[in-house]
Amino acid sequence: LAYATAQRAWAKNAAKAMQFIDESPVSAGKMAIAQVIYDGEWKTRHAALSVLLKEFNQKTEVPVKFERTELKLSDERIFDSPLLYITGHEDFRLQPAEVNNLREYLNRGGLLFAEACCGRSAFDRAFRTEINKVLPGQGMKPIPAGSFLFSQPNKIAKLGVTPALGQHLGRSAIEPNLLGIEKDGVMQVIYSPYGLAGGWELSQNPYAHGYEDSGAIALGENILYSAILH
Repeated sequence: LAYATAQRAWAKNAAKAMQFIDESPVSAGKMAIAQVIYDGEWKTRHAALSVLLKEFNQKTEVPVKFERTELKLSDERIFDSPLLYITGHEDFRLQPAEVNNLREYLNRGGLLFAEACCGRSAFDRAFRTEINKVLPGQGMKPIPAGSFLFSQPNKIAKLGVTPALGQHLGRSAIEPNLLGIEKDGVMQVIYSPYGLAGGWELSQNPYAHGYEDSGAIALGENILYSAILH
């Protein structure tokens, strides 16, 4: 137990010690992400997105912007970002102005990427409730295994999972479980009910319901790649 705890602590510190420096302040032509601020625990893994962007850049050579914008959904600047990311552990509710702005953002062609950090059921229930308010009657559906999302830049058939999720499901590897909402053949929402951010930080919690580190990074890279083609 002491060894495992020390290894996880080392990985978290190593991730936070990485250098994430933009050579220029320009965002044009770069993969950039805006993280959603809401009333609740909206920021769980502080280095996760930066590590993912670094790995994505090394994998694809697509330029990235490490400096992350953090915005409330009521902020008009969300319309300047092609990709919004929302995560958390606990229950939350969006205000009416946030619901309306997010609906307009998605209907204008924006993409929302959501993740239940550590696979927490409270966030999962809350997100499903709130996205139904944003896009009523549409409902999230499983993204099929044959989707382009699981083929580029990584071919993904199965991913390893944390010990806790493996025990819960009765197997140590599963097909990637992503849900989505699509309009006219274009994804509006991509949602992972299992945790990814801990794996991006290379320190997934073994008691979380999530993907193991390398699989989480591979799936994250594919989601970002899909967002570029969005």
